[in-house]
Amino acid sequence: MTYHARLNLIMLTTIVGLVIFLYIRPQSHEVQEYRISSLSAEAARSIQILHKDTHMVLKKAENHWHLTEPINARADEKKVTQLLEILSAKSEHRFSLTDLDRFSLDKPNVRLSIDHESFDFGGLTPVTNQQYIATEESVFLVSPRYAVMLPSQPIKIVSPTLLAETETPVSFELGDVSIKKQAEDWMISPENTEQLLNQAEINHWVELWQQVTASNLILDSEILDIDDATLAEKEIKISLQNGQKIKFNVLQHGSELFLMRSGEAIRYVFSGNVGKSLLDPYYISNEPILFED
Repeated sequence: MTYHARLNLIMLTTIVGLVIFLYIRPQSHEVQEYRISSLSAEAARSIQILHKDTHMVLKKAENHWHLTEPINARADEKKVTQLLEILSAKSEHRFSLTDLDRFSLDKPNVRLSIDHESFDFGGLTPVTNQQYIATEESVFLVSPRYAVMLPSQPIKIVSPTLLAETETPVSFELGDVSIKKQAEDWMISPENTEQLLNQAEINHWVELWQQVTASNLILDSEILDIDDATLAEKEIKISLQNGQKIKFNVLQHGSELFLMRSGEAIRYVFSGNVGKSLLDPYYISNEPILFED
């Protein structure tokens, strides 16, 4: 066999071997993922949470979420957004909706319903610590973080802020003191001639009302347990840029201030300098404070 013939044979053998290798080699396996929901968070309009003996209902109106049952209150938008993350969840494991007891789904402790879809939360796998979730058609394994997002009590999904981000105040009525915005400046009437406030100080006080979060939230019915609480004579009235008016009833107990917003059954609790500053813009100029978390 000539040199060129041997060379051609070697090349042919190499090519044939390469083709055989590519044909019989193990194919790369892509992990299949299943979406557990067909809904989108943006389209969601109602949420129901059945947790043991507690039934919570949230409704979306004018791009804001409100808790409507068992109490009426503004919902914490960030917590609702986290709750709705389940709609984009994916799972590598899907099982038929049978023999639910093996998934601890025969009597689920928690059921989440978003619009027309329901999610039952079952047990955890001992190895991967993933959680079984049943929908109308299948059972999926997902991260347990979705169950952590669910509030165990209605109070835990209520917004801790006195005003929503879209509620822009233009005037405050604090008993005998009126604070109104005229053009770009805030005016106090009557002014304290012994302690005049500049615009930066008043702006800081207004920002306190807009940004401060309550140190605690309690149901208004629980206030009855405070024996020596006294209802303040004055109410706080706030007018918003959109023409809406909001009223807060004031309750003081020792160093704690309780504010109840009209139309809600929640008391927003503030303590120390924060509570005093909300009631008195002159106090905040003397005692600079940080917003509570």
